[in-house]
Amino acid sequence: MLEKIKDIRLALNNKNYQAALALSLTLPDICGQIEYPNLKRRDGRRNIGKQYATWFNDWVNHYYADPTGWTDDYSKAKSPIFTGEMCYSLRCSFLHEGNSDIPEWDEKEDSDFHYLYKFQLSVGGADSTGVYWEIPTNYNLKITKTKTVRINIDKLCECICLSAEKFYLEKGANLFIDNKINFIDFNSSKTK
Repeated sequence: MLEKIKDIRLALNNKNYQAALALSLTLPDICGQIEYPNLKRRDGRRNIGKQYATWFNDWVNHYYADPTGWTDDYSKAKSPIFTGEMCYSLRCSFLHEGNSDIPEWDEKEDSDFHYLYKFQLSVGGADSTGVYWEIPTNYNLKITKTKTVRINIDKLCECICLSAEKFYLEKGANLFIDNKINFIDFNSSKTK
């Protein structure tokens, strides 16, 4: 685990944002499987999405508080701008489809608005959220309210790393024995 975190930080330092993001998005998978082994589907297989999102919400969510702040114990954001479910969607899109599109989140419509969602990754900018409205068309009498979320890649990677590092240190190295990559480095003749 610590080698993965070291490699993520090295990739960030070298401005290899896609490599850093790809490896970062695997850490909640590893940690979620360890922390929530009982979150399973009806067929008994692990519920990867639920484990992933729950771990992110429990360990990383506090870095993404909106202006409402945190819970009374400061352990979680009251209303995070970026959630475990959103991060899991990003993970699936990024690692399996090669893009950063995440499907719509939250409600699609209520009595006043039809909602659209736009998600963006950024480098060098701050995390941000926003909302804008579009005038209804003849076909839709509701106002379209577009919610945007922009997440800084550097911050996301670092927040996941910090949380995974803390999780690793609290839980102990023994739980991570099965979560390492073995390969032979012929350049140094050592087995890694």
